[in-house]
Amino acid sequence: MPGKHFPLPVTEEEIVELTVDALDALVRRLTPRALDPRPADDGRATAQSQALTRLYVVWQLRSALDRLEYEAAQDAVAAGAGYPQLGRALNITRQGARNRWPDLISHPSHAPADPNPSRSSCDDHDPSL
Repeated sequence: MPGKHFPLPVTEEEIVELTVDALDALVRRLTPRALDPRPADDGRATAQSQALTRLYVVWQLRSALDRLEYEAAQDAVAAGAGYPQLGRALNITRQGARNRWPDLISHPSHAPADPNPSRSSCDDHDPSL
């Protein structure tokens, strides 16, 4: 069942606004570094080049965020979270989390019926065995 099961000191809307502000500042810092250093022919070409470079940087940022999301999910699993908790953290279902990261949590293909295979089931019934 989706929904946060951990306390948030601020609202989701506040988190979004803080994140947008921080990411916008990052994109504005990265964009000039990604621009071709050669001068453009005119002001319009420069504005277009800057806008397209900013778009490219935002697109690359999405790839970086996907990677960070996966790493955060790995950390959560290492701390004991399963697909239900991962799903709740993203406000999606357990199945949605499993679809998003199908191999994040490895499950053995089959578990043995008896965790102690050296004992037979009749050991409990006949103490002489």
